[in-house]
Amino acid sequence: MDGDLAEQSVIPDRMPLEHSCVSPEAGRLSGPMMPIVSSCLRATHLDSSRNQKRSPVGLQVLLKRRDQFDAKGDTELRSMNKSNELNEQALQHMPGQHSNLPGYELFKPIFIVRGDKAHLWDVDGNEYVDYMAGLGGGILGYGNQEFLEAVRKQLDTLYYLDAARRNPLEIELADKLSHYLPSAERVRYLLSGTEAVQLAIRLARAYTKRRYFIRFDGHYHGWLDNVLGGVVNENAVGPPFALDSDKDPFKSLGRDPLAAEQSFKLPWNDISVLENVLEEYGEEVALILMEPINCNGGSCPPRPGYLERVRELCNRYGIVLGFDEIITGFRVGLSGAQGLLKVTPDLTTLGKGVAGGIPFSVVAGKTEIMDMLRERRVIGAGTFNGYPLGVAAALATIRILEKDSGAFYKRMDKIQNRLMSGLKEVAKRYGTPMLMQGPRGVFFYQFIDKEVAYNVRDWADADHQKQERFRQLLFDDGILILFRGRWYVSGGHTEEDVDKTLEIADRAMHELVSESNK
Repeated sequence: MDGDLAEQSVIPDRMPLEHSCVSPEAGRLSGPMMPIVSSCLRATHLDSSRNQKRSPVGLQVLLKRRDQFDAKGDTELRSMNKSNELNEQALQHMPGQHSNLPGYELFKPIFIVRGDKAHLWDVDGNEYVDYMAGLGGGILGYGNQEFLEAVRKQLDTLYYLDAARRNPLEIELADKLSHYLPSAERVRYLLSGTEAVQLAIRLARAYTKRRYFIRFDGHYHGWLDNVLGGVVNENAVGPPFALDSDKDPFKSLGRDPLAAEQSFKLPWNDISVLENVLEEYGEEVALILMEPINCNGGSCPPRPGYLERVRELCNRYGIVLGFDEIITGFRVGLSGAQGLLKVTPDLTTLGKGVAGGIPFSVVAGKTEIMDMLRERRVIGAGTFNGYPLGVAAALATIRILEKDSGAFYKRMDKIQNRLMSGLKEVAKRYGTPMLMQGPRGVFFYQFIDKEVAYNVRDWADADHQKQERFRQLLFDDGILILFRGRWYVSGGHTEEDVDKTLEIADRAMHELVSESNK
């Protein structure tokens, strides 16, 4: 096989309750994958005011300025009366949106009633081309018939089960994960990415008998106290714990004030900072946790040699290396970012697209770490762990992705290349500098004159107000993307969707430039 698929093999007993062991290097081949793409389009005609370095516009400022944005698209082109009415009713019973992470307040409330491929329809009959994909969970697109048939079959057969009972499909899924994912000697199934990360932290602490873990600026690992928010302490004297700060967009009341002292928070992609911290505290660190490609912080790629050096440092100090592949797992390929970048962690967390949008997550890792669950030295419980519907959905997703030597990924590459190239051309046409980068399945843009951003600090001076205005203009014309410039590509997108998107993006850019020249 070519593409992202490894040589076929049958390797049984991949879960912590079983006893056999397999080398993470055995039976896997890395095929060609879409490279991490970065591009900056330099302005050809910029007036002096637009050519000056811009100051960062914080999220709070964006929220205050939201009402200043022109909403004529809503009133003249798209009615939102029913959505607005439903939102008023919802607020009588529920405290806002289902997720209230910073930035969600920027989205106008729309109530969706139907999805097909990459399209959504709201209660007012408005149609949208969706590049949010359920925040990355919808890798296949809406209404994939092969996926739906597998889910319906499981619903008719057995869709829940207590966690002490087993179902044959979970072994088949474990075989598939072990076959494709380099770190997956053993796997444990859970329900959400947040849970998976917490289990990985617990396993690493138990394995090393150490307390601290290291996390990085711009990386997201869930909303629980010990991984959410805090800012890097640039002048730390002693352990580099994250600081509580009003400048922290993830600042939340109710957090345990001691939660920040479970981890060190460092800038990512700066190996010298990490080396210095480990020289001082390496014997106290249980886990280094990161997104191998920082999709949450701008789809930033690792610097050449960075991950390899982190792997060496973990080996030297006896630290568990953990990759959060909640986004990249299955999106960049069945072998994940670790297969693409050829660096194997000790633990991996998977979620979002792993089950095609059905709630499901996975912790995968080395036998000697994962078997602490089998031996019951580490507790990893959950009512829905390994529930048959989620297992069937994950198995169906893999079968679709691996079919015809990875034809799904080849098609996604074609769609994404067409979209990214078109957006670059639109920006160039209007003399607007645009940073655009990302691996297969997810990419990021910001209005800044840079070739590549290696961490969130590299794009901190982007024109965030302009980026948010562009997003609003796209929304007004029926294109859904995430705030801060993230786009997800799914199996539902077509070339016609891309052409429509680029036509709308051209109109939005024209309006954006016209407004800035007033």
